[in-house]
Amino acid sequence: MFEKPAINGVTWAAVAAALALAGQAAAQSSAPDKDAAAHEVFLRLEAPLDEPRGLCVDIPGHRERVNVNRPLVVHTCKWEIWNLDERFDAEAVDKGELRMPAYGQCVGVATAAAGANVVLGPCDGASVRRWNVANGQIRLAAGPDLCLTVGTEPSQLTPGGRRLPSRHVARSLTLEPCRDSARDRQVWRRVPPRS
Repeated sequence: MFEKPAINGVTWAAVAAALALAGQAAAQSSAPDKDAAAHEVFLRLEAPLDEPRGLCVDIPGHRERVNVNRPLVVHTCKWEIWNLDERFDAEAVDKGELRMPAYGQCVGVATAAAGANVVLGPCDGASVRRWNVANGQIRLAAGPDLCLTVGTEPSQLTPGGRRLPSRHVARSLTLEPCRDSARDRQVWRRVPPRS
């Protein structure tokens, strides 16, 4: 049987073994990211309104243009594309904290008042960043009669939606009184991201 020559004193078997170990190490180092992503969810409005693909809570911008200092919106759910700006920690949501792991910030408002913009801030347990999540509604702990609410305006094409075939749309997101007449804009579902 023909044996392959050694390279600088290293046999092919040693090279193959080293490559196999490197591959195992790479696989192990990526496992925590996959585990973390398995515990993330989208917050999707239950009613599709005028977007059959669904509307999800979103930070304006995309990838390197994400702007954590702007008020949050709802946006066409980003099912098959990059979507870190729509992902929430499922365990934190269960505990009343709408934490976005990729940004280390939590959803809240500046003041517990109807019409308040929904913004990101530190995950510090402040009452304006604590939520009661029950029966599909997301109510502010500091104002239990106030719900996370999608705007009444029609969805508008986003800047990317105007130039790309995806035609993504967005709407405003504010804090409004919880009421039956607004249920189609106030009832949410936690759904797993698909990418």
